[in-house]
Amino acid sequence: MPGTRIVKIANPRVWLSFFAVILLLPFDVLVLVSLWFSEFLYWPPSRLRKRIPEAARPDNGRASLIVLNWDGQHLLQEFLPSVVRATQLHGGDHEIIVVDNGSCDSSVAFLHTHFPSIRVVPLQKNFRFTGGNNAGIRVAKNDIVVLLNNDMQVDPDFLQPLLDGFREKDVFAVSCQVFFQDKARRREETGKTRVRWKAGFLEASHNQVTAADQRQKYVPIFWGGGGSCAFDRRKFLALGGLDTLYDPFYLEDTDLSYQAWKRGWKSLLAVDSVVVHKHRGTNKQKFGDNFVDNTIRKNQYLFIWKNVTDWRWLLAHTCLLPLTQLRFLIQTNPKFELKAFFRALIQLPEAIHKRNRWRDQYVMKDPEIFAASSRSDLSEGRNAISFSEGDYAEQLDDGWYEVESGGGIPFRWMAKRGAVVLFPQGGERYLELKGALPELRRFRRLFVKLRIRQDGILIFQKSWTRSGKISLKVPVEVRPHHPHWFEFRLNASFSPARIGCGTDSRELGMMVSEVRLTS
Repeated sequence: MPGTRIVKIANPRVWLSFFAVILLLPFDVLVLVSLWFSEFLYWPPSRLRKRIPEAARPDNGRASLIVLNWDGQHLLQEFLPSVVRATQLHGGDHEIIVVDNGSCDSSVAFLHTHFPSIRVVPLQKNFRFTGGNNAGIRVAKNDIVVLLNNDMQVDPDFLQPLLDGFREKDVFAVSCQVFFQDKARRREETGKTRVRWKAGFLEASHNQVTAADQRQKYVPIFWGGGGSCAFDRRKFLALGGLDTLYDPFYLEDTDLSYQAWKRGWKSLLAVDSVVVHKHRGTNKQKFGDNFVDNTIRKNQYLFIWKNVTDWRWLLAHTCLLPLTQLRFLIQTNPKFELKAFFRALIQLPEAIHKRNRWRDQYVMKDPEIFAASSRSDLSEGRNAISFSEGDYAEQLDDGWYEVESGGGIPFRWMAKRGAVVLFPQGGERYLELKGALPELRRFRRLFVKLRIRQDGILIFQKSWTRSGKISLKVPVEVRPHHPHWFEFRLNASFSPARIGCGTDSRELGMMVSEVRLTS
């Protein structure tokens, strides 16, 4: 008809997501009131902190290896021999314990017949990942316990690097580097665990192990994976073990490691300790990917509600919760996200109850933990990095590509994120950054925004709408001879190959030629 306008209707999922967020607002307010009321109740005694008992270094000459099993006779048959071979090769007074979580198959009979030297702990029912592993650790005889999934194949020499990681008394966990059976598959799980705090929520990942990590041997991580990690048994029990709040599975090991970090006990990745994982060999078969992923989302909420105590981060989470939910609803689907949130909401009282139980023992704050678990454990280094003088791989984190030379000036491409650790020599007051932005229009970017964080705290941000050279001088406060971690993060990266500008498939952000601390 003449004059009729055709209106394009937006994706129905977007409108449904907006409607769902409006319905969730009263429940978001409930979360906000509960968390802040909990903070108000804790505030009077918060100044009365207990002294943490000084941690003792465990005996790292022997270990108890605990394999959790549930209806996994076929997995035990395939992977348990590698655990036996590894202990025999290493020697020493090790023990292997298989905790059977109420299996309905013939796992226990199979173990008694084919592995008579292995200690079997049969449970009458399935106590989940938390209860099964807690039961195994309680009966273990050695100071170091190694938790292994029954779908994990270990390298013959995987044990020694784990034991060597406990040379310092403040080490809580030492984790393995993880590979998949399919070598061509992208390593979504590496053991180098990282978590970012972004817009009031968690963003967890397994980063790739770099050449610098290989040289360092031990790298700080956010959490030690509960199915491929060694733990200090005394510290493990002092923390109360794995928390049943996260049942049936996932994030209970993240919670435990975070509680250890709160007390100043660190987790490390032993790069030379290698295991191969048949990913979700039990959970995927029993529950399906959708339920597993939904449980992970549910437990992300619970992790925050129990553990995050920094008032600024708590404010960000509670105020931005509707926007976080809107983003999740659009990315996945309303049914999935609503189910995860309400499953978590049912457990909110338990999370609040456990939130303040051990806070009088905390010695590290949330931003400090996120920074300490995301940087190289270097004891010395330079206060300046110029790629015309070397590669400085040891002082670089993930996100940097190889040194190149453009116009006679050596530089490294940074991806969306790059970080460096610098060591002030004394008297420095500024951070200087020199580099360049590529042609924005050519690579389909309207603008580029750079944020700089020092030890997890935002110290600078700026946007550019044109390409060209960058020369920044940012005020900082640093301690002489103390390592400081500087993170550079862009709002977006680009891949030339993906947008038809060449064959380079890397994710590129900007070029950096020099980073230094100056007076």
